[in-house]
Order: sequence, then C-alpha cells, then structure tokens
Amino acid sequence: MTSLREPFHKSVLLEQVLESLAVASGRVYCDVTLGDGGHSEVILKRLNGTGMVIGIDRDAQAIERAQHRLAPFGNRFKAVVGNFAEIKELLRTNNIQAVDGFVCDLGVSMLQISEPSRGFMFSADGPLDMRMEGAGLSAAEIINDYSQNEIADIIWRYGEERRARHIARAIVTARAGQPIKSTGELASIVRRAVGERYIVKTLARVFQSFRIYINDELGSLARFLSQAVELLNCGGRLVTIEYHSLESRVIKDFIYRETHPCTCPKELPRCVCGRTPRIRIVHKLVKPAEGEIRANPSARSARLRVVEKIA
Repeated sequence: MTSLREPFHKSVLLEQVLESLAVASGRVYCDVTLGDGGHSEVILKRLNGTGMVIGIDRDAQAIERAQHRLAPFGNRFKAVVGNFAEIKELLRTNNIQAVDGFVCDLGVSMLQISEPSRGFMFSADGPLDMRMEGAGLSAAEIINDYSQNEIADIIWRYGEERRARHIARAIVTARAGQPIKSTGELASIVRRAVGERYIVKTLARVFQSFRIYINDELGSLARFLSQAVELLNCGGRLVTIEYHSLESRVIKDFIYRETHPCTCPKELPRCVCGRTPRIRIVHKLVKPAEGEIRANPSARSARLRVVEKIA
C-alpha cells in the first residue's frame, strides 16, 4: 500500500490548466481525476480563500492521499470517492447543482500502477488484478476464462497492438497447462511470443489494453463528457488532458458533436432542426514544454484541450 509520506505524483501542465480554466475567486471547480490532488491544489491556491474544489476519484487510496495533502484548505476542498462516469449523481448527492469548471487528467498515477499488489505492472511480479475499485472481473479471470478471439480483440482494440492475435494464442496455449496467476507470468508469455525487439512497448500496450477494458475507461470517459456540459454554468470550462489516441478519439468525437449539433439533411439550404452548439473551442491543442518534459518525462504524451459552455 502506498504511504501518505511518499512523494506526490507530479501533475502535468499545471499553469496551462489554470489559464485554460480561467480560475476566478468565489467559483466552484471539480477535479474529476483527483489522484494526489496536484491540479486541485493549484486551483485552490488561485482561488485565494474563496470558492471551492470538489475532487473525485474512484481510487480510495488516492482520495486518502489527496485529503492529507489538501487538509490546509479546510472545507474549501471536498473529496468524493466515485467514478466520474456518474458525475451528475455524485455532484447532486453533495448538493452541487453546477460548477464553473471541470479538469479531467486521464493520466494514470505512477503511484497507482507501481504498486505490485494491484497488478498493473509488467516490470514487477504481482497478482493479475488491475481493478481500480476492486470490483468486477479481474485481469486473471479475463485472461484465464475469455476465448482466444475475445482476448485478441481486447489487445487490439484497447492496446492497438498489431500482434494481438499471436499474443492471444500464446496466452490460451499457456493457460491450458495451468492458470495464469501473476503479472510476471503474463509478461513472460508475451515476451516468449513476440521476442525481445520492442518488448517494453509491446508489454505496455498489452497491459494497457486489459487495464482499459477492466475499468471501462473509455466508456466512463464518454459518459462523463455527455453529462459535463449540462453541469457547467454558462461560461464554465471543461479542460481535458489525454495521453493516447483512444482517449483522443473519444474527446474529439464529443467536441465535434457538441460544436456541430445540427441534424438536418445536407440538402437543406439552412438549418431547421433548431440545434445549436452548446460549447466553443477556446484554443488549440496544448502540449507540454520541453522543460516540463525533462523534469517530468511522463508528461511527454500529454495533450490539453479546453472548451467553454456558451448555451
């Protein structure tokens, strides 16, 4: 289990998040991927004694660490255990009807994935789990019970690994002898199947694929986005930070639908459906500066987008 005394995870693009949110005193913001509370902390400091931040995370350990870190802010910070896919219910349960901004950083904390007992790592042996909330099917159940085609589909769809079928076949062959129980066993099977060339990237894609599938990360993201606009005050902003093409696709599809809501046939000379955009794109994609990447290599693939509610 991670300790409250361990160094906190380095949140990315801190200044850019503040600027993109247009943080102002007296307002209410929601950090739906609280983690260790890095983004929440800089927002609370900018609020300068007024306003509040609600932090949401599905990981109870992350909530505990963030509460410890943000205790000096008193009741201006409220932590909520939950999945951001249920954002409307989570806010309403806590008597919050609307907020002035959301921040959604989709990066996985190294403190989460580096804990061997949670089963996210391929570089350290641990039980095949990968569940953020400890509920639902574990990686071990999927790897030992799913068909070869189902496993291949997961690895291809959520890891974009071109050797998905080959790896799935190796997994099914290996489990025929005895169940696959640990991350080390799974990593060894993949290594034997594909060889040493690009093995680290291959293992990262395979483990990512099971993690995304098990925790329904893309489905949760889509459900959050579909509720976020409704929960924003007019002029409120939604800031997202993505790290790979699968997340990017979900976010870009959402932005396109919201900025091009007209459902009229293309043959019509003008819109008659009455659907108008609810958001606008504030500025183009933001990437971390080279200095931040040198200080925090995990920021390299981070990409920030921001939209504002206009209706």
